[in-house]
Amino acid sequence: MMTTPTRRPVRLRYRPVTRADLAECFELLPRWLGLDDALAAALPALWERLVDEPSMITGLLEDLTGPPGQRIQGWGVTLALPPAAVSALELEGEPRAFLARRVYAALHEGSLQPMSDREIGLANARGDLTLLILHYTQRSLDIADPAASSALALANDAFRAFHDGYNPRAIYFETSALQQDFGVSSGFDVLRFRDADSIASLPPERRPVYLGLTREQARSRLPGMPARNVFEHQVPLFRFSMSQRRLLWLALFDDSDEQLMRSLEVSVHGLKKLWRGIYERIEDQAPDFFGEAVLDNDGKRGPEKRRQVLAYVRQRLEEVRPWAMS
Repeated sequence: MMTTPTRRPVRLRYRPVTRADLAECFELLPRWLGLDDALAAALPALWERLVDEPSMITGLLEDLTGPPGQRIQGWGVTLALPPAAVSALELEGEPRAFLARRVYAALHEGSLQPMSDREIGLANARGDLTLLILHYTQRSLDIADPAASSALALANDAFRAFHDGYNPRAIYFETSALQQDFGVSSGFDVLRFRDADSIASLPPERRPVYLGLTREQARSRLPGMPARNVFEHQVPLFRFSMSQRRLLWLALFDDSDEQLMRSLEVSVHGLKKLWRGIYERIEDQAPDFFGEAVLDNDGKRGPEKRRQVLAYVRQRLEEVRPWAMS
């Protein structure tokens, strides 16, 4: 169904999901998930636990000019999966459809435990991390609508921001047949569900499709497409602590110090201590990083140091991802 193109200006941005966003995000839960009533009712409490889990990679597209309660235009959810779950779901072969529904059910029942920061770090360092995109949805996919078209373009930038820097062996993606072409245009291959014939009669908006890309496939292609580019990876240089990485990640989205303190649950002194630790870590590993123009840790030149660090991290997102050698 075509929508009437919007006439108001839009100001789009992407950022991590917070607990305060969840109710509005749930409005974008895709119909093809096929959740039963019990699981749908359990999802809000489940997401209260999941939203801050290191293995849950979740971001949104927001229109800052939209009315309250209708600003979120897109929501994406990716989960880092432990090897046992990859095997149980048969992601490397021909799995059964409705993967996301089964993952949500397993998380709710407790048969699937989210990976810890350290477990992700070990998998990253070994190069055997598997990511499963559970769903990505937008309020509108009508590319005749300039707002929807802009959101789709920005979604590719958001995909990079939330997935670059990991060291995945494979990324799999369940979406609807209605959105299959968008996934393919991002660089994913179309894979097959074992029970594809049995769901073939479902309407496109309710019929899941299976996409994916492995490291070997990605590296045989020229750089360019977002899915392929995620597999470009470098070893992090600075090996920041978990709290330092979380600060750097949140600071990339231009949050104020007040918002950073609330998100990190630290005081002004605690926030300054985290930044000072980051600067000291960088200077230990790369003494010339800041050059001669920046001379101290917490005085007049602190904002300039922060600017240089964030500019670097935006280009080297591996610095904010978990990494553990043993």
